Amino acid sequence: MDKRPVLTKEKILIKAIEIADKGGITALSMRKLAGELNIQAMSLYHHFCTKDELIAHMADTLVANIDFGEDAASDWRTIMLCRATSAMALFREHAWLPLLIDSHVQSGVKRLEYLNNYIGTLRNAGLPIELALRVTSVIDSYIYGYCRQLTHVSDSEKSAEELAEDFSTGFDAADYPFLNEATSFVMAQGYDENADFLFGLKVILNGIGLELESLASLTEAEGWKSGRKMTDPTA
Repeated sequence: MDKRPVLTKEKILIKAIEIADKGGITALSMRKLAGELNIQAMSLYHHFCTKDELIAHMADTLVANIDFGEDAASDWRTIMLCRATSAMALFREHAWLPLLIDSHVQSGVKRLEYLNNYIGTLRNAGLPIELALRVTSVIDSYIYGYCRQLTHVSDSEKSAEELAEDFSTGFDAADYPFLNEATSFVMAQGYDENADFLFGLKVILNGIGLELESLASLTEAEGWKSGRKMTDPTA
């Protein structure tokens, strides 16, 4: 008689992630997961006490793949750029993951390390904690929105050039000259989604750089005023 394959945490997580990828995190249940693994649902609880614990481990498994690139350079811009491009690729593959990273209460070590390093990079760059949190929100909103936009485009089997051509047939070029110029450009050049993503990300990073310069100037000015008051009684 053949022995049943040994059930491991890794096998459970791989199947759980597969289910979430197909139908979203709401499609995942312990009963469905057990059915997919051809086991009794109670067997899962020998490895994960609750569904929340399972989900926390799912997030941990994937978040560990986000690259911050600290080994390549310590510059905050390079780290943020590397982290954002890596996260974008991961979130496109696992659309349900961002919600868990942002909102799930129970957490694994990798998710905690990820969030701590993310905020820490901005704090070490000189941003106050309040501004660091706002910056993470801006960057993540951009990544999530961009992934959502690409999902709409990828739902079609047609290329960007074909979609632009189809769209152009719905209006008169003479009435909408700039729209015609845009669709004509995509029809001729295609759509480089990576270049588009990097452009927007660099605009955001440049804005953060300006905030850092402003903070440095303000700190320097306040230091100068403070030093002057200490040395000049008439100041």
